[in-house]
Formats: sequence, structure tokens, C-alpha cells
Amino acid sequence: MIARIIIQNFKRYQKVDFTCNSEVNIFVGENGSGKSTLLYGIGLVLSGGHSQIERSSLSSIINQESIIEFMGTRDINQLPEVFVEIYFDESSAEISSNFNIEGKHNSQKIKAFGLSLKITPNQDYIAEITSVLNNSNWTVFPFEFYKVEFLTFSGKTYSSYNKPYKFLHSIINTSLIDTQQEIQKRIHEVYLDNISAENRAKVNHQYRINSLNFLNALRKDELLTENASEFQLHFDESENSFRNSVSAVKNGVDIKNLGQGEKVLLGVENAYSHLKETVRILLIEEPENHLSYQNLQKLVKMLSSNTGVQVFIGTHSNMIASRLGVDNLLFLDNGQISKLEGLKKDTIRFFKKSTNQNLLNFSLGKKIILVEGNAEYILVEKFFEIIHSKKPEEFNVSIISVDGLSFERYLEIAACFVDKKVVVITDNDSDYEGNVQSKYSSYQQFQNIKVSSDLDNDNQTFEICIYKNNKALLDSSGLTKSKDLQGYMLREKAEFALRLLEHLETDNISEKFIIPNYIKEAIEWIIKD
Repeated sequence: MIARIIIQNFKRYQKVDFTCNSEVNIFVGENGSGKSTLLYGIGLVLSGGHSQIERSSLSSIINQESIIEFMGTRDINQLPEVFVEIYFDESSAEISSNFNIEGKHNSQKIKAFGLSLKITPNQDYIAEITSVLNNSNWTVFPFEFYKVEFLTFSGKTYSSYNKPYKFLHSIINTSLIDTQQEIQKRIHEVYLDNISAENRAKVNHQYRINSLNFLNALRKDELLTENASEFQLHFDESENSFRNSVSAVKNGVDIKNLGQGEKVLLGVENAYSHLKETVRILLIEEPENHLSYQNLQKLVKMLSSNTGVQVFIGTHSNMIASRLGVDNLLFLDNGQISKLEGLKKDTIRFFKKSTNQNLLNFSLGKKIILVEGNAEYILVEKFFEIIHSKKPEEFNVSIISVDGLSFERYLEIAACFVDKKVVVITDNDSDYEGNVQSKYSSYQQFQNIKVSSDLDNDNQTFEICIYKNNKALLDSSGLTKSKDLQGYMLREKAEFALRLLEHLETDNISEKFIIPNYIKEAIEWIIKD
């Protein structure tokens, strides 16, 4: 439905231009990266909501950097202009037959189908704007003299009351969702499912009779004492009185008493259940809010179903990002938007099915150390601290443990980001040339990727390298009663790593401990600019 979006000077975005996926678009980024802004901008253009802008104020909408740049020159010809343009896919008959939204009134001056929000200086107030800018004592930006327009690409104005298209869009913000309203919707659905249309009038009529008889019985038995007040108790006699008085249970629990997570899932389900006939575009803000792992799985299954609806999602969830397709991700960083282009189908399939939930942690990090097991994950952070006297996070370094067989999947993503440094710490498994040099040869061309392993085939694993570098120190450490310490290290990798970590932290032997060279090189490389 939406094929392309171009934004200029809207909130944190000075200039972005990106294409949209036809089914699922997942905005990911750190807090404050602009996920909510994009969903808000899309919803704003589709709704034509002048009232939303009035509630926000232009000072919070016009990009602050563009204002600062302008105030440095105060050149009236350089006053910043704001626009959010939505270009629709012409292959849809619903779009291509709508001449009301076709034209060249867009920033690209091309014939296309679309809608836009434009916030520009009002030429009717050019004299006032000039006066403000010429007054050196005034340092305020002339927001008051801007005009807000919602325009089709044909140049016609529209509003929330007069939209130039027939399809609908829906916005779901799980942090603000009215769970009570959604619960009542579900109760009504249960009612409609359990009582046939021809019986509803009979049921309601019988309910009213029984209710009045019950009230009269209370009066007769003097269980109800009515005083001389002008108000008396009375049952609702409307045609929906029965439907409005009943509830529904799930596994014996009234759905009004469900947890917040289940209520949120219920709300999303309600919104999603009516999409095929009415809604073509769905905007969802942080669908993972309040949801347990199991309910999040249900949500992912729901969102991945083929409904014919184009979905835009802002999320922090690894599961949503990976299970809905890494090729659907749009990465937000410093006011820019990027996509992963040219990923292999096997890599996309891997992240959809993988149990490892590190995709977002990896994708959003700037400096990443990839290790292949629990033992390495437990110890490499301590090794980093020994070398640099600071923890990895103080250098914006993340250590992520992945299955060694999946290193290449992550490196394929790393190759798409020239500003992301990634180093792999891996075993040579007795064949450095085959398992390291040859296997990762295609990544040698990338300056932001490094694969680090011991060159000696006899030092085939992480544990053996540690033992050979620190044999005397470890043999006297008392970390195990086993006479074959190296064998114990290889059998009980994670347990040994935990014991060694405690030994390094409590017995103050860090200055005596020798970190294997390939690990030291990786840790030193990752923080270099």
C-alpha cells in the first residue's frame, strides 16, 4: 500500500527517504531513535488530523537542528520547511483508480499517487516574518507565522473529516490501549457467538421480565427498603440490557480479572480480527508491552499471518524483530534509516527459526565481540576489564554469545553496516587454515570485521589456550579436585569458567594471569577508532 516515505525537518528527522515493504515494516533503534516519530508521522498524514498538531505545537514538530541552523543566518529564504510525504503503490486498483491523490505536488516533482503534510511559512504574513527576523533583539523562531496543510499529490487539501481515500488505517499503542474497552468488545463477541441472532430478542425480553420479577420479590420480602427519595432502583430495560450485564470467562477466570499482558494481547487481537474488510494499514507501537514470552509468541504468530494488511511496528523485542523477518527491519540511528539489503534466504530463515534472541542486541550495537559459548561469555568480559581497567560497556562494547556455527549469519549483517565493528573470537578446532582463514575469507575485505583465533592447531580450543598460558597458576589454584585439570576444563566448560572468574575476582591474581594473544588482540582491536 505505502511504497515510499520522504520526510524533511519533521521532529528528529532532517531528511530521510526510504522504501517500504509491502507487508511488514519493523522500526528498530535505541530509545529516542525516532520509532514513535515515524509511526506518528505516518498516522498523522493518513488521518489529516489538524487537531493532533494543535495539541503538539509546532515547536515540538519542526526539527530543532534546522531551527538552530536557520537562526544562525536569519535569512528569510532559508526558513525551514517541514513535510512528510507518503507515496502509494500504484499496482493496487484501490490506489490507481483514485485520481484525487494523483499528481506532481510532491518534493520530487514526479507524477505519483500520495498524500503529504506540509508545514511552511505563511506567505500572508511575510511582512511580519521579515520584521521579526530584522529585529536583532528577537531571538525567537516565528512559529506563529507558519501554516499547516494536508495535501494530496493532486494539490487538493483534505482533513480528518474529508479524506481523499476509502481505505482505513488503525493505530495500536499497547502502552495506552484502553483495556477495559477491549475487554468489553470481547465480551460482546462471546455474546454474539453464543446466542443466535433469532434468539437475542427472546433472551433479552425474558431477561427483562425476570429482572423485574426479581426486583418485585425483593420488595415483597422487604429485603429492599425504599425511602422517600425521588430516585428508586430500576433495572435497565434497553434492548441490550442482557448483553451489557454479562461477562465471559477464560479457563474459569472472568476476563475482567486477567493480567495486564493478557488484556493487551486481547486488545491487539480485537483490532486485528477486523482488518481484512476495513483496514489496509496498521501501525503498532511496542506490541511487546506487558507480554510474557508465551503471549509474545502468540502475538508474533498473529502478526505474521497473511492478512493483506501492511503493518508498521516500532519495537524493542528481539523475538518480533527476528521472527517477523530480518529483511523487514528498518534501522533508526542518528536521524537516518537503513535496511539490510541482499541478505541470503538462508540467513533470513535462520533468524526466523533460531532460538537465540540476540538479533537486536547485535544489530543496534556499535562495537561487538562475538563469542561461541558460555565459557567465553563468562570470561571475556573479565579479560576486557583486566586489559583496559574498565568494563566493556564503558567503551560501548557489547559481548554476545552465539553458536559458533552461526557466526557467518551475524557477519553477513555486519557487512551491511560500515560503522559497526565486529570481532569474532573463535576456536580453530585443530585446523586454523580451514576453519578460520578459508571459512571467513569473504569477510577479509571489510575493515569493520575481524576474526580472531589462535594460529597454532595444537591450541584448538579456548580452554586449552587458557591452560597452556597459565599452567602453573591454574594447577596450584585448587579450582577442582581432579588431577587432570585440562580434561576437567574441557568437560565442564561453563562450571570451570565460573570458578576461574571467581578466582580472578576474589584472589587478586589478575596481574599474574596471561590472556591468550588472539583474545587480547581482539579486545584491543575492538576499541580502536
